[in-house]
Amino acid sequence: MSETTISNDYSHLQSSLDKVIGKIGLHRAICLLDSFICNTTVTQNEQEKIKMITQYLANLAIRVFELDAELFYISNVRSYRDARMCCYHLLRKYTDDTFSKIGLSFQCSERIVMYGYSISEERLSMPKGNTRFVSNYTLLESKLIDFIGKIN
Repeated sequence: MSETTISNDYSHLQSSLDKVIGKIGLHRAICLLDSFICNTTVTQNEQEKIKMITQYLANLAIRVFELDAELFYISNVRSYRDARMCCYHLLRKYTDDTFSKIGLSFQCSERIVMYGYSISEERLSMPKGNTRFVSNYTLLESKLIDFIGKIN
């Protein structure tokens, strides 16, 4: 991301925060942000929630990437691999689950999950060259955050 883009994004964020504070007050805005932070992460000791999130995310990825559910866990076609890599990255980001546990859920090794996670990081850092991946990832992430907020 260029410095200009970061500056514009930060300015937009600051403007949005100012509007929220103006509308609901400083104390309530802080409470809202704290609540958001607490409600978008699931700890490892909440295994039932992690299972629900994993299943939800896999089903969502199948829809977003327009894939065949029967082939989701086994296909080596790039779109299937991309969808699984998004899932690995999002699960790691929002559940703090280990690579090996994520691998068990996706019937693959810890090493494959680690590789998929690092490829996702790389692609997300260069959005212009990976527009489809990034747009699908962003959609998955926003729907996942909504889902986690509802179950927490």
